[in-house]
Amino acid sequence: MSVVQVERGGDITYHGPGQLVVYPIIDLQKAKLKVLDYVDRLEEVMIRSAAKWGIVAERNPMNRGVWVDNKKLGSIGITIRNGVSFHGMAFNINVELAPFDWINPCGLQGIGVTSIEREAAYRIPMSEAREVIRFHMEGVFEVSFDAIRLSALKGFLETTH
Repeated sequence: MSVVQVERGGDITYHGPGQLVVYPIIDLQKAKLKVLDYVDRLEEVMIRSAAKWGIVAERNPMNRGVWVDNKKLGSIGITIRNGVSFHGMAFNINVELAPFDWINPCGLQGIGVTSIEREAAYRIPMSEAREVIRFHMEGVFEVSFDAIRLSALKGFLETTH
C-alpha cells in the first residue's frame, strides 16, 4: 500500500478495491454550478444510489459526504482550479473497511465507516454499482454520458490544448 499526496479538499482518505471513485471534470461556471451546489449534487448521487439497495443515507452539513447513522458511506474531496472541478467522490460499495481503522477518515475522529455491502448484508457487483451511479449522475447533473475510447479522449485533449 502506498500513500499519495494530492491536491483536493478534505484530509486523509483511503481508496481501495471495492470502492467506486468518481472524479468528474466539470467547468462549474459553464454548468452554472456553485461549489456547494456541486458538492450537494455529488451527495445526492450517493444518497439516491444507496436507496437502490434499501439503504437510507443522509447528509451531515458539518461533515460533507453521506452517512448511515454515525458511519461514513461516501466521501467527497474536491479541488477547483480556474472554475474546473477535479477529484470528486468515493462511494464504499464492497471495500475492505479495516484500512479505515488505520486513519481518521477525512480527519474526523470517533466516526465509523461503512459500505453498501455491510448495510445491505450482501455483496453488490461493481458493474451494477457503476450502472446505478451512472444513472443517478445523469439524472442529478442533467447530462447524458456517451462511451468513448481512451484513444479518442486523448485525441480530444490534444486538440483542446
